[in-house]
Amino acid sequence: MNRRACIMLWLLLSLAPTEQVYADPASGLVAALHATLQHHPALRGKRAEIAAKGFAGDSARAQRYPTLSGQASAINRGNNNRSAGNYPMSVRARQPVWAFGRIDSGIAYADADQLAEEADLLRVKRQLMEQTAVAYAQVIGTILRVQVAQENIAALNTLYLQIARRHQGQLASQADISLALARLNQARAKKQRYEGERSVAESELLALTQVPIGITLNLPERLTQLGRTEQLKLMAQQQSADVRLKMQRIEVARANIDREKTAAMPTVYLQAERYFDDPSYGSDIQLAVVIEASLDGLGFTSRGRSNAAVSLMQASKQDLNSTRNEIARQVTSLGANRATQENLIASQQVVVEELATILVSYQRQYEAGYKAWLDVLNMQRELNEQQLQQVQAKNDWLIVSLKLAVLTGSLDQLVDIQETESQ
Repeated sequence: MNRRACIMLWLLLSLAPTEQVYADPASGLVAALHATLQHHPALRGKRAEIAAKGFAGDSARAQRYPTLSGQASAINRGNNNRSAGNYPMSVRARQPVWAFGRIDSGIAYADADQLAEEADLLRVKRQLMEQTAVAYAQVIGTILRVQVAQENIAALNTLYLQIARRHQGQLASQADISLALARLNQARAKKQRYEGERSVAESELLALTQVPIGITLNLPERLTQLGRTEQLKLMAQQQSADVRLKMQRIEVARANIDREKTAAMPTVYLQAERYFDDPSYGSDIQLAVVIEASLDGLGFTSRGRSNAAVSLMQASKQDLNSTRNEIARQVTSLGANRATQENLIASQQVVVEELATILVSYQRQYEAGYKAWLDVLNMQRELNEQQLQQVQAKNDWLIVSLKLAVLTGSLDQLVDIQETESQ
């Protein structure tokens, strides 16, 4: 191939339209949970708060280091000559030797406060995971309702074509055709409403995940195969992020008590001081051991703060007991609701099967002249309503199951909630 042919080939390739390739969005509940934990702004803000608590801990540890200070002044010796004044300066270094636990208690409080903020991060994650799982389940519910509506439209369209053929053969009246067409239009309008609900549900899910997520109707069985209510209560108490947060806040309150008790303690310093241009002190380094303390309000201020810290710890303990009781109540309520939905699903399945059989029978009786056309259309409507109720029961059961999975920590087994800390 000569040079001219190579150039022509390159021009053709460069001018040819290229097709853009887009990566398919991730799909499934696990992908939705991953996306929420990676992109939701609430988690970014909470991580920034944890970082701020960490810096506060660094500040508390820095109190163990020496403190450097300097001083400069201008002194007039009292005569009229400007040159008679001098400008003494001093540099002082102080190293804390013993603070009677005041510095250590401040560090312990900062560390406990940071751990409490990390426990609050876990609570926010669990909350977002529950919202994402519920939003995902709601999208599934709207998809199933749209499918039922499409099946209803197909059935009504078949009935409409049947009655149209009978009308051509003068076996049905115009009123029958109008009635069948009206039911068909109603079914189409209902499908449009369900499609609107699906769009709203998908937008709510997108607000949580921040990126598009494909929907798959099948979920992992471990999320729906839950144990008995008593087992769920025990798992929820052990895995609850709210309980962990309240327990850590008790530790913060306990550390605050120690901090307030040691706040009025003195501090022993090893001090080194050097004066410049001051003949009264000389030029040697002055070494000293200094004890420094202050007592605000004759000690009543520190006493009041200590009593307040003790009261706050008692309040934190009662808050923990209230949280445990609320979790037990929530698990009991969700378990009862789940059992109710299971019974409703089973009964709805029987009703749907019976109505489908009756509808076929009504169609045969209509063709034989024993049933009116209105009876057939009413039976189709009844079957569609029962199918929609069955879908709603299944969706409610799924939502309740996912909420229990969040409470018991089952979703944590699908999504490593620690992996987003490096994001």
